[in-house]
Amino acid sequence: MENSQFLTGFLTILVSATLVAILFERLRLPSILGFLLAGVIIGPHGFRLVSDVENIHQLAGFGVVLLMLTIGLEFSLDRLKGSKQIAIIGGTLQILLSIALAIGFSAWRHWTLNEGFFLGSIIALSSTAIVLKYLMDRGELDTQYGRVALSILIFQDLAVVPLMIFTTGLGGGTGSIIHALGWAFLKTALLITGVIMFSRLVLERLMHRVAARGNREIVFLTAVVICLGIAWVSGELGLSLGIGAFFAGLMFANTDFGDELLGEFVPFRYIFVSIFFVSIGLLFDLDFTIQHFGVVIATLGLVLVVNFVVMTVIIMFFGLPLRIAMAVGIILSQVGEFSFLLLEVARSSSAINPYLYQVILSTAFLTMVMTPFLFYLVPIVNRISERISLFGIPAAEWTKSVKATRGLKDHIILCGYGPSGQDLAQTFLEEKIPFILIEMNPAKVKEARKHEIKVIYGDAANKEVMKRAGIRHARAVVISFPSTIGIEQIIRVVQRLNSNVMLAVRTQYEQEMPKLYALGADIVVMEEWQASYELNRLVLEYFEVPREKIDRHLDRIHSRKELAIEEAILKKE
Repeated sequence: MENSQFLTGFLTILVSATLVAILFERLRLPSILGFLLAGVIIGPHGFRLVSDVENIHQLAGFGVVLLMLTIGLEFSLDRLKGSKQIAIIGGTLQILLSIALAIGFSAWRHWTLNEGFFLGSIIALSSTAIVLKYLMDRGELDTQYGRVALSILIFQDLAVVPLMIFTTGLGGGTGSIIHALGWAFLKTALLITGVIMFSRLVLERLMHRVAARGNREIVFLTAVVICLGIAWVSGELGLSLGIGAFFAGLMFANTDFGDELLGEFVPFRYIFVSIFFVSIGLLFDLDFTIQHFGVVIATLGLVLVVNFVVMTVIIMFFGLPLRIAMAVGIILSQVGEFSFLLLEVARSSSAINPYLYQVILSTAFLTMVMTPFLFYLVPIVNRISERISLFGIPAAEWTKSVKATRGLKDHIILCGYGPSGQDLAQTFLEEKIPFILIEMNPAKVKEARKHEIKVIYGDAANKEVMKRAGIRHARAVVISFPSTIGIEQIIRVVQRLNSNVMLAVRTQYEQEMPKLYALGADIVVMEEWQASYELNRLVLEYFEVPREKIDRHLDRIHSRKELAIEEAILKKE
């Protein structure tokens, strides 16, 4: 009967997770949020469709092990390439400041120092999955604020492991933080030493001998046994199973079998991760949230305000403008999926009491529910930041060249030095067309200067930067990156400063074209058309279709493009 009850609960979770994933995909919302809501609905505080919560949590615990294993397999500091300074220094400052402020809040609430330390660790982590989906859906991933946000998120993901060590070290003990963390790191050092020795002396030789038998299943099973064995050793040392799984994954990542093992685990990871988040939703107690509404709202306010203010100040500290800093602060103000991972580790290791667990769970849950709505504030905050830019970084501190525009007249202002921007710059140089570049990526600014290109380091959507670029005497502005929001803001600034300038912009999607023309763009290059044109040409050439037929198909695409442009211009007029 117990087995039947467990299977019923397990099946209910899988069915609800599948239905929610389909629904949230159609709504273009993160599935993680759906899994949490599904857990609330089917759990003991909802319709009570699942009652065997403890066994489900044990299964979800295995999901944590699998998740940490794949994190280890994917771990690479190269992911921070190009943004290491802001990611490592900025990310470290952000986590430490969040912990410090949370300890202060905990003292006000008469919570223990350990609980304040843990609360700070929880609120310091934002959701990579949600933010990444948001940036990709809006085509903002390659913008300055998108790159900064992603680098911070990657660092936060990597910081999960030491934070898990902290959490485990603080669990179940009454001693000082230094004593608890000292023991935790000593045990971790012992585990790492053992893993390194096993990797160098046994692993490669063993795996190659197993692989020589030519049976992939045996190779996979051997790897699973080794990984789970290391996780078990970690648990026996008093660390979490997830920490051991991470180091096991990291060990395999440096072998010839890492990529194959990752490919085998990924499908299972999604299943167990969905179970994990649904199981977290099962524990969400709506009655508790209502009864302790004041504490939950105060903690919620702390999370949103602290994350926003801390992140904004840190980003500005690195010399980026207020608009970028505030945008990053907003999209990283929520609590992320790894916070729930830490929360579960804390619960299982008795790092926090049940009351604080529910307060943090309710707060984290509400921030994730609010996240899609917080993203709508980004354009509003961007407009507000233009009016309060006096409180941002002074132009003299983040524009490198005051002399760059001297003598420039009837020139082109080129915004962005990505692949398209580099091609345009090369063309302008060869044709001796005067131009100046605006770029916010320091590495690209340095690269442009190597080619003796006049360049200003700054945000093209900032009117002071545009003035430095000589917008009042410019003949054209060319925006070479596809960021929708960024382009719209630049167009508005350009129109206010020089409405006679020719504006050429680039966009990813056809539906954005009429709006860009309406705002004042003179030329809109649409990436979908260019891709369609090239794909048609190359595929037809591959199949040796006669040239006249290829030209006819390409003419059809060109005609549709011209018609769409005419319609967009007519709407503008």
